[in-house]
Amino acid sequence: MNIALINPRSRVLLVCAVILALLIPTYPGQAQNVQTEISFTISVEPTSLTAPGTVTVSTRIANAGTEDMNSPISLYDPDGKLVTAFADGGSLPRLPAGESHTWQGQYAVKQSQLDEGKLVYTLRYNTKDALGAVVEQNLPATAIISFTGERVDLKVNRTITPEVVRRGKEVTIIYDLVNQGNVKLTNIDIQENRLISTRKQSIASLEPGASEKITFTRQNVGGDLTSSALITYRKAGDRKSQDPLTIDAVTIPLAKPGLQYSLTSDKNQYNIGETAILTLEIKNAGNITYSNITVTDPKLGEVFTNVQIAAGQTKQLQKEVTVSETTTYAFTLKLEDNTGSTMEEKVRELKVSAYAEGQMLRLNLTLTASSEVITALPGDITFYLNVTNDSNTAAKNIVIRHAGMEIYTIKELAPGQSAMVQRDYSLSQAGKYQFNATATDVQDNKVEFLSNALNISYTAPTVVPTREIIVTIAPAVTYTPVPEDYVPAGGQARDILFILMLALGVLFGLSAILLVVSIVMRAKARAKSNAAYDTFELAGTRDYTAPADETRLAVQAVSDTVQEPAAQEADEPQEELPHQKYLKSQQQPTEDVQESASEPLAADEEGAFRLVRTQETDDIPGEKSAAPPQEEDVTERRSRRAQRHKAEDARDNPRDH
Repeated sequence: MNIALINPRSRVLLVCAVILALLIPTYPGQAQNVQTEISFTISVEPTSLTAPGTVTVSTRIANAGTEDMNSPISLYDPDGKLVTAFADGGSLPRLPAGESHTWQGQYAVKQSQLDEGKLVYTLRYNTKDALGAVVEQNLPATAIISFTGERVDLKVNRTITPEVVRRGKEVTIIYDLVNQGNVKLTNIDIQENRLISTRKQSIASLEPGASEKITFTRQNVGGDLTSSALITYRKAGDRKSQDPLTIDAVTIPLAKPGLQYSLTSDKNQYNIGETAILTLEIKNAGNITYSNITVTDPKLGEVFTNVQIAAGQTKQLQKEVTVSETTTYAFTLKLEDNTGSTMEEKVRELKVSAYAEGQMLRLNLTLTASSEVITALPGDITFYLNVTNDSNTAAKNIVIRHAGMEIYTIKELAPGQSAMVQRDYSLSQAGKYQFNATATDVQDNKVEFLSNALNISYTAPTVVPTREIIVTIAPAVTYTPVPEDYVPAGGQARDILFILMLALGVLFGLSAILLVVSIVMRAKARAKSNAAYDTFELAGTRDYTAPADETRLAVQAVSDTVQEPAAQEADEPQEELPHQKYLKSQQQPTEDVQESASEPLAADEEGAFRLVRTQETDDIPGEKSAAPPQEEDVTERRSRRAQRHKAEDARDNPRDH
């Protein structure tokens, strides 16, 4: 960089920065804290307990350095909680050089801490590193505390062999019981899962620090098993059992082998001296884990060793070999699994052919088509496959295939010779099409060759354009809005006419109803009138002032209601009035009126009939009047009078009949 080109102001700033950089290392105390030495000790009283309880904890913190400790210091107990009584607010603000700080407090010791045999307190404070960053420091201090009381502790370890069991084999479960307490244990009983064993096993006693093993065996396994145990025991001298121990359930699956393996090479034909890459693929599709697998070959010897493959895992192992001659490789797998079994598996043989210069068979397959686009599904197309022998040896029995289906066979192609294979197809879909050919070389090996891939696409046929139809749009019609108070001409006249017609219709209907009612009532009146002629007598009136008319026949109305009082009056004796004796001499005998059956009774001008009572008297004083006519004569007269009145009624009202 040319210094002359730097701005003077920038040059001054650069010089200042260099000077500051040179001065800073000479004053390290200004950039970081001086290292301080903090000592931290702790003690407890008492130092041993027979059971969980409270102890007195004493701590001492001293600054053994030459600089003051200006960072706050905090104390934390074994549970990780801040000791608030350690200083003001639980934090000591500063600790000058050469000074110390003590604290004494109580702490409740737990059984787990007694079993561990120690209590750990921690100091926390901050310092700065060389770059000035704040770093938190943790300084622990430990106090030893021993447990002198009784401790009951039974530890159980379980071992299952094998982890996966083969059908018909046996499985063994071993329980290792260790007395880690300081008291003797008795009456130790272990009950395994009933799928493993129905028999309970026991240990009479177990001294502190001693151990015992109990074994359960299940033979002739036919399915998955489950191992779990319930362990009960007592402390020596107690009648009550301790809390039982439960061993978690573990499934022991039935072995399902699924090991698959194959041996391949990068190619099957090599020139002498080329390197072949052999690939052994092992796929474990079962639930057995194989370990320490060894792979050997008769010609290569030990190929792979100490191979591990877990259940569900797949591994590919490669081996490079130099091809000097045609060789067939036969790998053998020696397998050890977690079922406790060791077996050998043979891998399918792989033949690697070695050819001298010019002996290798080479076929060139060129695929073309009549079109690379079809416009219909299915679409017709013609494929052309040109097969050319580009090797120095003859190719025999060339089989042409597509999608595994054999199409055509060429018996032989001499070096440099070509053959064209043509086939018509109806394609149901677009896609990639490729043919392959398999031929036999000079070593009678089947060699496969692939043609180029040809993409056939589908395009919908082009639609023939149609003549555009021009639609003539009708002119818009403008409608004048109708006013709200608009009334059409003649509308009121039509309304009035409609109302009149409606009123006339109503009146006509009422007239028809009244006519029907009157007809019905007149019919009922005639019926009643006819019935009255048969059941009642027509009573006439007598005019005493009119001159006697011999031609008019009196009508005697005989009824039960009139006859009965008359009969009673005749039966009862009546006193003769004074003037009656003068009238007797002048009274003329009354002529009997005989009714003629053929002549009707005559009525006066007002249409009334005269009622004449016919009596037979013997002019004997005190005798009763003559008896009324016989019942048959009265009925006959009534009948004739009824017929006569009906005839007169028909003559007076001919319209009703």
